[in-house]
Amino acid sequence: MRNKESDIKIVRYLGMLIFFVFFGFRGYIDTDFAVYFPLYEVAPTISDAKGLREFFSSVNEDYLLKIEPGFKVLLILLKTITKEYFFLQIVSSLINVLFLNFFLRKYSPQYILGFIMYLIFSGLVIEINLLRNSKAIFLFLYSLQFLKDRNASKYFICNGIGLLFHSSAIFYFPLYFFLHKRISPAFVWGTFILGNVLFLGQIKFITPIVVAIGNLMGGAYAGLAEFYSKSNLYSKGYGVTIGYLEKVIIYIIFYGSYNKIREHIKDENLVNIFFNLLFIFTTTYLFLNEYSVFIDRVTTLFAVSYWILFPYFYATLEKFMKMIFTFVLLLFGVFKMYKSNNFIIRNYENIIWDKPSIGRAYYIFSKHIDKILNPSKK
Repeated sequence: MRNKESDIKIVRYLGMLIFFVFFGFRGYIDTDFAVYFPLYEVAPTISDAKGLREFFSSVNEDYLLKIEPGFKVLLILLKTITKEYFFLQIVSSLINVLFLNFFLRKYSPQYILGFIMYLIFSGLVIEINLLRNSKAIFLFLYSLQFLKDRNASKYFICNGIGLLFHSSAIFYFPLYFFLHKRISPAFVWGTFILGNVLFLGQIKFITPIVVAIGNLMGGAYAGLAEFYSKSNLYSKGYGVTIGYLEKVIIYIIFYGSYNKIREHIKDENLVNIFFNLLFIFTTTYLFLNEYSVFIDRVTTLFAVSYWILFPYFYATLEKFMKMIFTFVLLLFGVFKMYKSNNFIIRNYENIIWDKPSIGRAYYIFSKHIDKILNPSKK
């Protein structure tokens, strides 16, 4: 037994190490460096009193400095240690992998499978392009133990800290009051069917609400509401895609296996938490299809349901079905990874064996900015 436990620990630590080296020591990949590199450059050190005042000034007009204070504090601490930008990515990935390890060890029946699900479903984007958001997401995952145990103070403290890193953490606050409760099957399936009708029919119902609220508030809000509602970039839906089919099929499979998965999880609160996150993830995708920008940003906050429910679904299968599941998942995972990363801004470089150039990274970013902002043109 000791040898088996030792082998599991070795595999786990090796996986964490590979994960950390791959993501933490990456070069200038995707688009976030275009914001965080100059931000790190202008960040002051602890000893720079004037720089600190300017960095935290609420009247500063530089859009780069209009970020949450918690992330600014992190930048200052890291900049005090070294001026090398890559240190930010290294520390960020170290924080993420430690949180992810804690989360999977605590909740997943299949640690390695949970890791794979994380990478296939949103993990890559979280690691390479959501430096601030990822901290809010992982603090929410850490706070799930307090939600389950109904410890309101610790739950809100965790997500309050997350809010200091990214404003999207505000979506986690109301979850404390209902995420642990079971949603009736009638509501689960009724909402799912309605969402599909709205999605497939491309029926716009959010736009009038956004415009009405914008007009009611007036001023800049009215202008923003009109801009987003008329923009082909932000208000264009995705239509029927592989992503849509993936979410619909997985939703049906998981809820169809609800009782079997429930038997394996055993803890009623945890069953409700992860299935409710699946419900929010899928229905958000269906109902917010009017605004692709909302789909991309909001659904990622709740992708955690896949990372846990997939391993539990796997545990419910018979041996032969597990082989089929593994084969299908392998094919789908390879296809999804290739499809989502076959773009020049995702060309991988590692600072250990490569020499990434910030000048070249900016050149590629500028040359392909149109395709970056509008993926349908790829």
